[in-house]
Amino acid sequence: MSPKCRRRNSSAGGLTAFTLVELLVVIAIIGILVALLLPAIQSAREAARRTQCKNNLKQISLACLNHADVHKHFPSGGWGFDWTADPNRGYDPDQPGSWIYNILGFIEEAALRDLGDGLAVAGPAFREASTRLHQTALDVFQCPSRRPAQPYQSPWGPPDTQDIKEQPWLAEVGRGSGVGKSDYAANSGDARNFSGDRFYRPDSYATIDESQWSPTNICPPPGANPANDDEERCQTGIMYYRSTVSMSQILDGTSKTYLAGEKWMPIDGYEGFADEDAAGFTAGDNQSMYTGYEWDNHRVAWNPSSARPQEFFQPAQDGRGDGDSGPEPRFGSAHPSSFQMAFCDGSVQSIGYDIDPAAHRAMAHRFEGEVPPDDAF
Repeated sequence: MSPKCRRRNSSAGGLTAFTLVELLVVIAIIGILVALLLPAIQSAREAARRTQCKNNLKQISLACLNHADVHKHFPSGGWGFDWTADPNRGYDPDQPGSWIYNILGFIEEAALRDLGDGLAVAGPAFREASTRLHQTALDVFQCPSRRPAQPYQSPWGPPDTQDIKEQPWLAEVGRGSGVGKSDYAANSGDARNFSGDRFYRPDSYATIDESQWSPTNICPPPGANPANDDEERCQTGIMYYRSTVSMSQILDGTSKTYLAGEKWMPIDGYEGFADEDAAGFTAGDNQSMYTGYEWDNHRVAWNPSSARPQEFFQPAQDGRGDGDSGPEPRFGSAHPSSFQMAFCDGSVQSIGYDIDPAAHRAMAHRFEGEVPPDDAF
C-alpha cells in the first residue's frame, strides 16, 4: 500500500489522529454553538438581575408600608436639594432628609439612621457620623443591571460654601470619596415642581419661619392650568416636599397608584462626576440618596400644563444623555422592554416603556379619579 494512502495511526494503539482541517471544523462548530448560546446566557443573567431588582422594590415598598403603619403616613420626602438627613429631627415634615433616610429603620438599618443621634450638628462627632452615613451605599437601593452599591462622586454643592445647609462639609465628601446614591425614586405624581426649587427652604435651623413652609395641597381643578405659585406646587403623588400622605388619601386605590420605582439615567452618568460640566452629567443623580426633596430621589409623570413636551416624561430605557442637564423627571431603567414600579399596596409590577401616557399619569396621581385600565401593565 502506498504511504500516501495509508491512514495515520498512533504507535500506541492504532488511534486515529485529527487532521488540521478536522480540528478547524470542530473549532468553528464550537464557535457557532457559543454564539448561539451567548444570547440565552445573557438573557438568563438579565432575568436574574431583574428579579433581584424586583426584590429590592418589594423590600422598599414593605418598608414604606411599615412606616405608614407606625407613623400613620408614608415617609416624608424632605425639604430640598440643599438639606439632608438629620437623626435629631424625627420622621415627620420636620425631617429635612429623604424618604430613603426615613425607611432605614424598616430595612434593618436602624443603626445607620441613628448615626449622630443626640449630637450637636456643629460638632466634630456629628460631622464624622454624618459623613459615614452619606458614604454608605446599600444593595437594596441599587439595581444590579446598572451599577454596584458603592459611593459615587457627586458635585453636590460647590466646595467651601454653605449650599448644603447645616452640613456644608458634605460638598467635599461628594466631590472626593463620593456619596451613596439610589437607582429608585419616589412617585411625586404629576407635579410641575418636584425638587427644592420653588419651595421655601430656610437658610438654617435658626432661621426657620413656620409660616413660610410652601403649601403642596392647593391644586387646580382637573384639566385646568395652574393659576398661581401655590397651584404650581401642587403635589399629587405619595412622597414629596414635607409630605405626610396617609392610606386614606390615596383615593384612586392603593393597587392602582405608584409608590416608587426605577428612575431613568443616562448610561454615561452611572459612575458619577465631581464636575457638573463633565460630559454625561445629569441633575437627576448629582447628590446623595439621603438628600431632601430633589430630582435624584423623586420622579413624576407628565402634567398637561407642563412647559416641557410629554416625551420628556415618558418612561424609557437608559440611554445616552441628550445634552440637557436639567431635571430628569422620567421613570425608567437599565432593563430592556420594561421598568418596574412598586405600588401602594406593596405589589411590584413590570411596565412597558410604551405605556399609554394617560395610563401612566393616572397611576402616578393619587386622587384625580382616573383609574388605569386592567391591561395598563
